[in-house]
Amino acid sequence: MPYVRNVRPMHQSAVPPKMIERATERRLAGDWRGACAAAYVTPAVDLGKLRQFHGAEFAESVESDLRHVIPDLLRWYLPRDPSTGRLNPGMRYPLSRIGDSHALYAYTPPLHEPQCVQLRVAPLDNPGRNRDDTLLLLPERWDSRRTTDLLARCGGPDFLTSPPLLLDESGHHAEAWSAAGYDLEVQLFQDRWGRDRVDPAAYTDPDRRRQAVDKALSWLRPAYAYLPTAAQGLAGDPGLVRIDMRGRRLVLDLDSRRVRLLSRVPYHREDDKRRRAEIEAFGAELSKVPPLPLIQARRPSELTALLRSEISPNDLHPLIHQTLFPCRPGPHHPPRSPLRTTIKIRCGTATHTVEMRDNQIVIPHTADEIARERTLIALGGTHIGCLAAVDGWSNPRVPMPRPMQRLRDEITLLAQHGDTWTLDAAISNGLDPNLRNSRGQTLTTLLEWTSQANPS
Repeated sequence: MPYVRNVRPMHQSAVPPKMIERATERRLAGDWRGACAAAYVTPAVDLGKLRQFHGAEFAESVESDLRHVIPDLLRWYLPRDPSTGRLNPGMRYPLSRIGDSHALYAYTPPLHEPQCVQLRVAPLDNPGRNRDDTLLLLPERWDSRRTTDLLARCGGPDFLTSPPLLLDESGHHAEAWSAAGYDLEVQLFQDRWGRDRVDPAAYTDPDRRRQAVDKALSWLRPAYAYLPTAAQGLAGDPGLVRIDMRGRRLVLDLDSRRVRLLSRVPYHREDDKRRRAEIEAFGAELSKVPPLPLIQARRPSELTALLRSEISPNDLHPLIHQTLFPCRPGPHHPPRSPLRTTIKIRCGTATHTVEMRDNQIVIPHTADEIARERTLIALGGTHIGCLAAVDGWSNPRVPMPRPMQRLRDEITLLAQHGDTWTLDAAISNGLDPNLRNSRGQTLTTLLEWTSQANPS
């Protein structure tokens, strides 16, 4: 399910329902700082200093953006490791441009650190390995002023039954462009545009030609209805924008709704003949025609995931659900599954059940059996089975059985995500809170950051 990871967090505790409820309540009350605190988003911005060094207009622009951040929605969409739910470490995500040379950024923490996001103002420098502009191009994923953009990008209220969309999903990509009201002209098979990477049989066989065209168009999955809006302000003098794909290029004339499909020129292979052909056909060299970023040209991942039944509407963030399905009851996100308090492990040749009861680890051994095992360990023996589960829980140097390790790692993740609700419930149900994780950190240490980030 390749689209799900772009639509919702892949870990139950990454954005707990209680976090969304608390952040939403504070945001709707006008308390943007409280909303950020509830979602563990820290605004590391000194508005006074910004006013002093950059002027009042600059500082007011920053403050306005901060007031419109939806922190739980921002947290929902930040890219993560799908297996652990941890935010991609050490990344910078510009959210909005401030002035000519600065931006409001979301910074993610280092690996294994608490999953607290920081908002900072910094220069909008050249993109690097640790900068991702997705949220700058898709402000509906964090900005309360732009959430309705998602519905427009999907194609309006009837997006799930849109004829172009259904044709696109069924593999009839050329027909989909026509159904969307675009005049598609295929120039792949003209000599002056080059014949690289085109099926040779397509020049004589109409069926193969149709397949070649649909294959060339299949990768894009465009937001047909939203393309003119997305390209607004980009088009130059000839009124053109281009969309670069794998070995192909679409050139859109927004005024006439004309789309031309041709081969891309391989890097450093453009020559005078090609340039003259481009000027003759388009009125400009295509390298100088503004590109439309793919993430803005494509339909939203939410739409693709819904169409392919990879998610249901109830899997969406409540605000996204309200935007796309305003007439349906809001989604009910049940709390995550409770932590296990009963674990089966191998103990010698048998399988024993270890229980968490009254905040202690209870094992099915008599006091004499435990004393005998401890004597053997004192004489140089190794921890095994149930005793390894008991001692390893609070001593990371003692190797625990794998099921206990997995439980400890899950608790560490819960603490890093700030899911205090699940941890409180687990301790009330008997979980032993005296664990140390593989790095020697106690549960108290792991949770210190949550009280600092959210004092209330």
